[in-house]
Amino acid sequence: MRPSRVLRAVREGRVARMLKLNIADAKIAEIFAAAQPDALWLCMEHTSATHEQIENQIRAAKLYDVDTLVRVPRGSYSDYARPLEADATGLMVPHVLNIDDARRVRDMTKFAPLGRRAVDGGNNDAQFTRVSFLDYLKTANTERFVCHQIEDPEALDHLEAIAELDGVDCLFFGPGDFSVALGMPGELQAPEVKAARQRVAEVARRHGKIAATVCGKAQIKDYADLGYNFLSVGADVVALAQYADDLMAAFEDIR
Repeated sequence: MRPSRVLRAVREGRVARMLKLNIADAKIAEIFAAAQPDALWLCMEHTSATHEQIENQIRAAKLYDVDTLVRVPRGSYSDYARPLEADATGLMVPHVLNIDDARRVRDMTKFAPLGRRAVDGGNNDAQFTRVSFLDYLKTANTERFVCHQIEDPEALDHLEAIAELDGVDCLFFGPGDFSVALGMPGELQAPEVKAARQRVAEVARRHGKIAATVCGKAQIKDYADLGYNFLSVGADVVALAQYADDLMAAFEDIR
C-alpha cells in the first residue's frame, strides 16, 4: 500500500499542504496534482460526484504520488468504506459533534483493534488481494487517516474527549459553517471564530493529533504559527472563476 505524504510530512514536523477540488473530473485532479501538493481534497458532501468519478480522481492523484482526502456525506457505512477501498488516503467527516459521534466514525473507518471496519481486501487499496491480509489491516490503520470536522459550537464542549479517542487522527476546523452557526455568516476572523480556531489547534496538538483547517495564501504562515500542521488553500472553482472573470475584464474597453 502506498504510504501517505500527509502523514509523512506531519511525522517529520512539516506542514502538509492541500488543494481543494469541487469539480469531480480526473483531468482537474491531474492538473492540480502536478503542482505537487501533499494532498487533494475531493468532495462528496457538497457536489454531485459519483464513486466512479472519485475513484478516477484518486487514480490521477496517485500518478503524481499525491494523497487524496475525500469528504464524505454523513451517510451509511458504505459511504465511508468505498472511498477508502478505492485507495483514498484519508476521509473527512463533516459535523462531528461529540464523543459518541467520533466513536461511530472511528468504528466505521478503522480496523480492529482500533475500530470495527469490515474487511474486504479485493479492491484498489489492497492492490486487488496482492497485499497480504495482515499487512493490509496494519497499513490501513497506520498510513490512512480520518479528519473529524469541528464546525459546530457545541462540538467545542466535547473537543477534549474527541481528541483523546484512539483512532481519531485529525481535528479539522471548519470556519465557514462555524461562523454560520454563530449567526455571523462569513465572518471568518470574528473573535469567536478566531478563538475556536486557536482552541482546536491547541487541543489537537496537545493530544498528538493533526490540526487542520482552511486558509487563504496570506494566512498560511499565521495558521502554521498557530499550530496547524495541515492546511488547505484555494479551490479549483475559485481559480477558474477568477481566471474567467479576468479574461472578460480585458474586453471592458472594447466597444
